[in-house]
Amino acid sequence: MCEALTLDNGRLRLVVAPGNGACVVRFDALTAAGPVPLFRPGEGPDDDPNRMGMYPLLPWSNRISGGSFAWRGQEYALPANLAGEPLPIHGDGWQQPWRVVALAPERMRLALHSAWQPPFDYRAMLDYRLQGASLVVDLTLTHLGLRPTPYGVGLHPWFPRTPDVRLSAPASGVWEVDAAQLPTHWRHLAADDPWQFADNAALPEGGIDNLFSGWRGRASMSWPQRGLSMALNVAPQLSRYLVFSPGSDADFFCFEPVSHAVDAHHFDDPLAEGLVELASGDCLRQRWRFGPVQWHDTQ
Repeated sequence: MCEALTLDNGRLRLVVAPGNGACVVRFDALTAAGPVPLFRPGEGPDDDPNRMGMYPLLPWSNRISGGSFAWRGQEYALPANLAGEPLPIHGDGWQQPWRVVALAPERMRLALHSAWQPPFDYRAMLDYRLQGASLVVDLTLTHLGLRPTPYGVGLHPWFPRTPDVRLSAPASGVWEVDAAQLPTHWRHLAADDPWQFADNAALPEGGIDNLFSGWRGRASMSWPQRGLSMALNVAPQLSRYLVFSPGSDADFFCFEPVSHAVDAHHFDDPLAEGLVELASGDCLRQRWRFGPVQWHDTQ
């Protein structure tokens, strides 16, 4: 049984399962009518991470084609790590137990050391903090291995999908994908493109699982009938995000702010696609701020 830890500042409540990939079980706005989910709620701390609210992505995000990649003349094989998915996906941070380093009513710090698969050998520190009407997530990853290694990070949150949900996250383009959800070609997004989430745009009726680029690191989601909206800001600025939803019948959509392109390890210039090479002792730091959460009159 995994233990659940709760942060509560009277405005927001966050429930985390450190022993289950540092997953967020619940993230709720505390309203006069009761808690309102801002992330899709899980059943409990032992639930499948892909049925919870959010987990961290490290030491890479999304898929790596072929189950391997080459770096500095060395080939590295990576096993598939999710049932039904033939390619390695989302790294290993979401599948390992994290250690609780510090805990306070409005903040927790979690730690992970992973050397599960060469060339990745890293220490990660993950902070969840409630700050007023915002959730702040800080991730610091330090490479411990001797060989320089490419890293990437991200977050994988699930948001409630209601018929009236709206998304604002302007981007310059999107990557089309093949049947394996790997990128095939990039296309420009015009102002009138149905996938241009520029200003309170509706999600597409059909399925979507695509990476967007040319983003400025700011987004917002709103649920008018629930009387809630929430901003998202990342620093340092990330220029990529992925949107995933099976379609309008689903009860969720994912908006994943990530540091690199899908399958960046196989691009001609992986570093230009967002991967960061770390020598031993080098660090990669990222902050995501969900908020402020705002309550609105629905009358």
